Amino acid sequence: MPPGRRIEVLIAALMGGRARVRACGAIAAAVVALAVATFASAADLPVEKLPAEAGPILRVLVIDQEGPTLPAFVKFMEGFRAGVAETKGARFEVFIENLDVVRLGRSVDDPDRAAGWLLEKYSDWQFDVIVPMSAVARDFVLASRDRLSPEARIVGFERPGDALTTGGIPRDYTYVTSDSRLEDTVTLACRLFPGSRRICLVGQSEIHPAVTATFDATASRIAEERGLEYVPLIDVGLSELRRRLRELPADSVVIYFGYWKDEQGRSYFPSEILRSLCLEAKAPVFGLIDTHVGQGTVGGACRELQAIGLAAGRLVAASRERPIPPPVNVPLVTILDDRELRRFRVPASRIPKGSRVLFREPRLWDRYRPHLMAGGAVLAFQSLLLVALVTQSRRRRRAERIVAEQRDQIAHAGRISTLGQLAASLAHELGQPLGAILNNLEAAEILLRDDDSANACELRAIVRDIAADDERAGAVLDRIRAMIRKQRFTLGPVEVPGLIRAVLMLAGPRLASDGIVVTVACEPALPRVAGDEILLQQALLNLLGNSADAIRSSRAASPGVAEGTRGSRDPGTITIRARRAGDMVELAVIDDGGGIGEGVVGEVLEAFATTKDEGLGMGLPIVRSIVERHDGRLRLDNAPGRGLTVFLGVPIWEESTPV
Repeated sequence: MPPGRRIEVLIAALMGGRARVRACGAIAAAVVALAVATFASAADLPVEKLPAEAGPILRVLVIDQEGPTLPAFVKFMEGFRAGVAETKGARFEVFIENLDVVRLGRSVDDPDRAAGWLLEKYSDWQFDVIVPMSAVARDFVLASRDRLSPEARIVGFERPGDALTTGGIPRDYTYVTSDSRLEDTVTLACRLFPGSRRICLVGQSEIHPAVTATFDATASRIAEERGLEYVPLIDVGLSELRRRLRELPADSVVIYFGYWKDEQGRSYFPSEILRSLCLEAKAPVFGLIDTHVGQGTVGGACRELQAIGLAAGRLVAASRERPIPPPVNVPLVTILDDRELRRFRVPASRIPKGSRVLFREPRLWDRYRPHLMAGGAVLAFQSLLLVALVTQSRRRRRAERIVAEQRDQIAHAGRISTLGQLAASLAHELGQPLGAILNNLEAAEILLRDDDSANACELRAIVRDIAADDERAGAVLDRIRAMIRKQRFTLGPVEVPGLIRAVLMLAGPRLASDGIVVTVACEPALPRVAGDEILLQQALLNLLGNSADAIRSSRAASPGVAEGTRGSRDPGTITIRARRAGDMVELAVIDDGGGIGEGVVGEVLEAFATTKDEGLGMGLPIVRSIVERHDGRLRLDNAPGRGLTVFLGVPIWEESTPV
């Protein structure tokens, strides 16, 4: 019966019912089909070929005197396995045994009692290499080699002070060592803590008596050489050791090399008890192997057990060849604990170069480098975007300002053009009336020439004055026409005092009628200026007219001040001052009419800009045009609330001045 049918019959017997039988039969058939398909696909897969075992298998026996869980032994074996794994052409099968000397309290002086079980266990096995991890294990292997494996090569781990001292090097024997010099760690401690006054050595001599004796003698010698106090804490009970560490002054350094069993017979791993001892001590504690770092010690010139194991593994692999390779020395490494350095506030300047600092807290940059880089990129992009937007906004505002200035210049040019057309039209239209007036005056003068009446003399003087004014008006119109046509006007020497007198003769009567007092201050021996006397008179007349208008406006705005104590007007004052200023003569018109508002002081030199209700805004622009035609300069000194001073500079006449 096929498998699907068997399952169907079984389910039918259990559940009953035709419908159930059909449903369960379908499920069973699907399961069987799936299983068959799975097996078929697996059969179709290519069979993976396993690599053939390369080379012979070499047996290695590692013997330690303590336990396989000891942190130092674990670190050693990590490096050892990596070292033998580098070998090509052979495979190593590693066996690990330990004598448990500390916990069992046995001596290797009697091999049958101390490790007879080990000899019995491997009586039928032969090892190619035996690796003793201590002097105790080495002595046991050398004493029991003939019973254990007579042809085995021996690769030992020699601690300083535990090296073979009797006879020569045994047959097929080599070793790995490390210079665990106490001097290096003491030198490091004194460099990190220059104020130290004593050296304290903590350890036990039961496990490594020769090493302990060497360290004790070395520490005593170094303390004497450096003028320090030496405090040996060797083979001290655990409770007493804790008390002595608590009482130890802070200006001490503690060197720890191992503690295995207390006074009550309890066993410890040296690195296991080290942390509690460091908590008891106020002084910094230094270790001699890398497993001591991280247990509360500051660090030390340490044996790196993983590196020693790596060297031992490579030496085991090389020991296959004859003769056996020479011993290998693994250098010390300065290892420090950053947490303890910060705890004792050791500055970074005291840390020797090349030191390996562990447990260092990563900096903010190291911890969040991707986030900071991404944030910096976003910030840089945003900054560039903001700079671009600000630059674009400034360019836009600058362009708008330029367009506005150009628009104002076009409007100004339009006003100037309109003004020029108006002035040309006025000059043309006023020329004929002025000519007719002059003809009539000449006729009147002829008629009055033979008149002998009493008023004839006075009338003739009036006619001559009117004729002079008519001619002056014509001359002004001619100058305006020349300025509009940009014709070169004629420069000549002009006496400044005479210029001022002529202006006051024209404007004086009107100013006097308004109660305005005009004072003149001229430096003596003023040089003549190069200019057109009519245009310069017109410029001064415009300035005097502006000053008079300002004084009248000031009086109207302050009626209480305009009346004196007897009801008469308080006179306004206009001062005309002339002095030499370098290569120019500077004329100043000073009034006390209250000045110009701060908001419009920069606009009054533009055409059609005025502060008067009925003004056209052409007074100062005409003065500026006249000054510019004379290559002079015009400057305003506004004192709001007091008055305005207009400085008008005209070049000095020289005989070589072009006319």
